[in-house]
Amino acid sequence: MTDNSKIDKYSFQPGAMSIIQMGEELIGHPSTAINELVKNSYDADAKKSKVYFQHSENTGHSFAIICDDGNGMDSSTLFGSWLQPSVSTKRTPGAKSEVYQRNLLGSKGIGRLAAMALGENVTVITKEENEKEYNWISVNREAFREEKLLSDIHFPGGIITDFLSLFYDKTLLRERISLYLEKEVKEESAEDKDALTDQILEKIIADNKDHIIKFLENAGLTSFNKGTLIVIERLDDAVLKILKKDFDQIELPDINTEPYKDTRFYKALATLITPLKFNSRIQQELLEKGIIKQEKVISGIENEFSIEYSTNLIPDQEDKIEWLPVIPIPVQSVYDYRVYGKVSEKGNVEGIMSFQRLEEDKHEISFNLAGKDIHEESNIQHKLFEDENNEGPGEYYFDIRVYDIGEKDNLEKLARSLNLNTGSQFKRAFKNFQGLRISKNGFGVKPYGEEVEDWIELSKARVQQPGKNVNTNQILGYVFFYSPDNDNLEEKTNREGFLENKAFQEVKDTMKAIFSELGKIRYNYRLLQGLGRIPNSKHDRPDFEEYLAKLYSMDATPALISYSTKFMKDVSTSMDNIEESLSFSERLASLGSGIELVYHEMAQPISGLRTTKSSLDLKKEKINPEVRNNFINDINHLNYATDILAELRKSLQPAIGRTRKKNFFLYTTFLKVCNLYKSDFDEHHISIKADERLKDYRINDLEYAFWIAFLNIINNAVYWLKKAEKGGEIRFLKEGEQLVISNSGPFLNEELIEHIFNYGVTTRSEKNATGLGLAFTQSILSRNNWDIQAENREDGPAFIIKKAEND
Repeated sequence: MTDNSKIDKYSFQPGAMSIIQMGEELIGHPSTAINELVKNSYDADAKKSKVYFQHSENTGHSFAIICDDGNGMDSSTLFGSWLQPSVSTKRTPGAKSEVYQRNLLGSKGIGRLAAMALGENVTVITKEENEKEYNWISVNREAFREEKLLSDIHFPGGIITDFLSLFYDKTLLRERISLYLEKEVKEESAEDKDALTDQILEKIIADNKDHIIKFLENAGLTSFNKGTLIVIERLDDAVLKILKKDFDQIELPDINTEPYKDTRFYKALATLITPLKFNSRIQQELLEKGIIKQEKVISGIENEFSIEYSTNLIPDQEDKIEWLPVIPIPVQSVYDYRVYGKVSEKGNVEGIMSFQRLEEDKHEISFNLAGKDIHEESNIQHKLFEDENNEGPGEYYFDIRVYDIGEKDNLEKLARSLNLNTGSQFKRAFKNFQGLRISKNGFGVKPYGEEVEDWIELSKARVQQPGKNVNTNQILGYVFFYSPDNDNLEEKTNREGFLENKAFQEVKDTMKAIFSELGKIRYNYRLLQGLGRIPNSKHDRPDFEEYLAKLYSMDATPALISYSTKFMKDVSTSMDNIEESLSFSERLASLGSGIELVYHEMAQPISGLRTTKSSLDLKKEKINPEVRNNFINDINHLNYATDILAELRKSLQPAIGRTRKKNFFLYTTFLKVCNLYKSDFDEHHISIKADERLKDYRINDLEYAFWIAFLNIINNAVYWLKKAEKGGEIRFLKEGEQLVISNSGPFLNEELIEHIFNYGVTTRSEKNATGLGLAFTQSILSRNNWDIQAENREDGPAFIIKKAEND
């Protein structure tokens, strides 16, 4: 650097369009914009927030109102920090509201721009309690579309005594909607512009008196002691289309019905406010159970906050104003199973599962999950974990209710508990609330449980194992987060969910683990109690309920009824197991047919490749010497690839002709299976160690049975050796009359060793882990008079195959 060098300082000068990008374009759906404005009311210590939409089909006049009784803003705030997008005092750690000491919901500093996603002109009228006059500003969104710097854009505002005059005083109105007027008279000549402008102003004033001012008068909003009133004029066509579609679908209200509750805008507000009412309830239960030591408060004072909603879009509503309370979604006291508890800062789960499925068997059990086990199998990128600044989510709570929604008798029981007439009524009501939602500081977080219904992929898990997993249409629950403990969960700028950082990935992994545990416990309980939906079958089962009713009508003794009930449950369980086994067998039969097809179809292309190689060998001498070596190399590569395919086909050969016994060498069969895993052996440094005596050990039996057994045992060994990431060996030994296949991988779970060959038992955490391989291995060996067992030895897990004792 030379001595006369000079360093200057420069800064960004944001363009006006940045406001559009931060406001209109970052709000995904109009209901999200309304939610943001309502949350601003909560942060301003309001006790009540009101939302109103109106659209006139005759005049095309449309507007929205959002108002609250909060603290309001003085002139220094409205004309100062309110005009500084992305600047927010709420971002301060532990920030609280002024009066009620509420945990603040907004921190991005752009919620104030949310109104721009709804309409063209936004007017904010606000007043603190000790002020006599109102502060106001009117922002036209179209001004930001000009190619100017943000600092060059100005909007009218000031202090006013009668804020209604903003909508009928011609001078004030001309200032507020100047951009709209310019656009409307742009094509007119100079002498016609003033006249046309006056005509437009007169029409807008008349419309405002018929609509906005009339509404404010009827709603008692012509003045207020403190709070904020936001008027959004000329709603976007897209917003009106969504609103009209929402309300056109509801039926005219009958007695005791509230059809507006089925609209998307109402549901969005209901979802937003629901957890505010219930976050303390779950914490009180956790306190009573000793799971937490103190409650996390979201407000320093009794927290009262409500939302009211109205619109002229409800059929036959016309110009009537009926404020409809937004009622929290009920957290049902009626359920079949409930899981609730705490996830600690270290990711450990301490939970309770409650059972109410059967009237005669209501009880609770505790369960625990270790965080290190949950996240050990996580799909989160390793680099994400290595970021020291990317911390976990912190301590949080969960409360989930689960319903056996597919069983008619249980649906009717649930309906009776809620004073409903039929199970269908319960199912329809439940559908409005189903899913797993998220709460932060007492308010719902979109889009979880709504637009994004299955955010932890429950449906995928259920497809893999239907009996051991539940779906979103069977649950109703919340995950509860709080500030500052869970502030590593950062909301996206568009308010549509959390950023996919490490903290949120850990939450998803933990919730998946909780649901997996819930599914296993529920599955075992239902199996024990003989519960379950009758599987679809072309063979109808006997009507046991009708049989039981007949016994009652015949005045059978209690002992006979009790015995018959138990017998019927045993029969149902046996039939379930038979159908499950048939399904299992069908899948295996399809697999076998597929292998056989591949084996036979590979013969022709391999033969063709061999012929092509011979043909090319004859032609190589005719090739130009300059390229001959390359040509010969290509022939050698072709030959090598063909040999690999042929070897692979040979490895599949034992799976063909499965029903015929023959003389074969077990060692050769074992190597054929190992050949299928050659790339895994090479990549992960896995070696094979075989007993020399096995090379000459020939038996007369069904080779396919041993091929399947070796395939599943080696597959498991390769899986766990790869997980260990340190190489290892697979051993094939002969000990007396028994065969032993062992490996140097991690030991088998001692609690599961005696169950490891049972259908569906697996310790793998992947979604595609079925627990079928070893079950099929034992089944096919047993049918051929061989036994198999597993044990842990000093040098690793081992599988022992030997002739059955009764043979």
